[in-house]
Amino acid sequence: MESGSVSEKDLMNWRRYRGRIGEDVRVTPVYKLKLNGTAPVSLNLYPRNLRTGDAERGAALLKGKWSIGRDVLDIPDQKAPWSRSGPSRHFADRLHRFDWLTDLCATGAAGQRLGREFISSWVEDFGRWNGFVWRVPVTADRVWNWLQGGPILLDNHAPDSDVLESLARQGRHLQHGTTECGDPRAVLRSVFAQLALAFAIDEGDRRISSLEAQLDFMLADHILADGGHVSRNPEILLDILLDLQTIDDLYLRTGRTPPDVCARMMPKIAGMLKFLRCGDGGLPVMNGGCEGRKTDLKNALFPFAGSRAFAFATKSGVQKLEAGDARLILDAGAAPPVEFGHEAHAGALAFELEDKGARMVVNCGSHRDVDPVWQGATRHTSGHSTLALSGCDAAFFMPVRSTGLDAPTGPPGIAAKRMEEQERILIDCQHGGWKDEFGLIFRRRLFMASDGSRLTGEDSLFRPISAGVSESTETVPFDLRFHLHPDVRLAPEGEHLKISLSNGAVWLFKTNHPRKQFERSVYLARGTVEKCWQLVLSGDADPNGDASADSNIVRWAFVKVS
Repeated sequence: MESGSVSEKDLMNWRRYRGRIGEDVRVTPVYKLKLNGTAPVSLNLYPRNLRTGDAERGAALLKGKWSIGRDVLDIPDQKAPWSRSGPSRHFADRLHRFDWLTDLCATGAAGQRLGREFISSWVEDFGRWNGFVWRVPVTADRVWNWLQGGPILLDNHAPDSDVLESLARQGRHLQHGTTECGDPRAVLRSVFAQLALAFAIDEGDRRISSLEAQLDFMLADHILADGGHVSRNPEILLDILLDLQTIDDLYLRTGRTPPDVCARMMPKIAGMLKFLRCGDGGLPVMNGGCEGRKTDLKNALFPFAGSRAFAFATKSGVQKLEAGDARLILDAGAAPPVEFGHEAHAGALAFELEDKGARMVVNCGSHRDVDPVWQGATRHTSGHSTLALSGCDAAFFMPVRSTGLDAPTGPPGIAAKRMEEQERILIDCQHGGWKDEFGLIFRRRLFMASDGSRLTGEDSLFRPISAGVSESTETVPFDLRFHLHPDVRLAPEGEHLKISLSNGAVWLFKTNHPRKQFERSVYLARGTVEKCWQLVLSGDADPNGDASADSNIVRWAFVKVS
């Protein structure tokens, strides 16, 4: 699949939404000489694959049906998917990472045989160099996935096979080229892949110790004090825990003492993932993350079953309300540092609500397989279950020179406090994302009944006394959105809305707000673009108003009836 086989519009979108991270690698002939070297005859040790494959998807691949996001490519006769032009550069990008290899191998011997053939085919077409598919983020994922495929995929090739030579060559490219990569997550995955390869081809203690030091240094930047990831993306956190467990296992199997960073970081990360885990076993949809693979999360947390749980994560900016069968996750954190923010969302004070594992209120979310245009669209505040003022985002998106992409900053003044009052639990939070432009502070108060049967909310806009009186008397339009999961069914119930969940539970949405309507929405967090609904409560705020003015406050409630 050639990188130039797509339309001009697709190329423009790719450049806009992938920036420098998506640019083809351009290197000198001298650099290519640095990639030459002795090819290993065989590999000594393989990392165990801790990720579970999707056998259903693997069966589709066996039949030649390649689905990534909304794009589908039918390839007959089990030919390699890069043997013909694909629908987009994004499709090609995901394809050349080989993340699908675990799904294919999950089908058994037939899938493993085909996976082996695909690796040989890829090496024949791209194994020496290709600027598009040898970008560091793609190469790091590919090397990691090949190694986790194990001896079934990589051992006992014909004497003239170039597979192991290409694997070693890609490893040298990661060693020399990673410093030029502007994506910190890809840099970390590159170090993991290089470390696994160092064990596989027995590069020696000195090389392994050097990579250990890099890993320790980098994780200090990635992992917050409460165990969260600096990007505030739960899916990245799960990936890091699985990668750390894989590396830790390599040390134990070779009789080496695992690096101290594994013992320090893994329990912290596991504690945060336990805090974030939803009732259905997946992850909340935040800051570029998706629902995640539930089996992978369960397996990753199994060794940490005894670790304590907590109710809020201050450093990560996440609050949680739990009562009865209801669970609410609130995003109460500011945007991450811009170098980690190219996938971050402007979803300050958005929440997700579930009942006994059935998701009800959600955010539009994201997924790595979904087209970048859709991923970019759902980053805005309107893609979250919160209030958006005059169509403006709660955070300001600014271009980042190192990546060529936009990253959110702010909002300023974001804060949340948690209290328990008699028969209910309260979170009181606010941010000043629109203070500079409109002079208004957004405040959200959430009350959950002690039995989890009712969630009451008050969303308001007020002008702080210290700001004085605004010269403008023109009202400011706002929209309060509640995005609903695609599995939810809706029906009118008198003046209210009946919400039926996938587990059979029934809730009512109640509000006396006069301007309310249904609108179409989308949900990306399961790997494609699914249609769903959103409830939208609209109004016009008084620029000098406070929470006592009807124009500046919206009251609502979700009430469980069965």
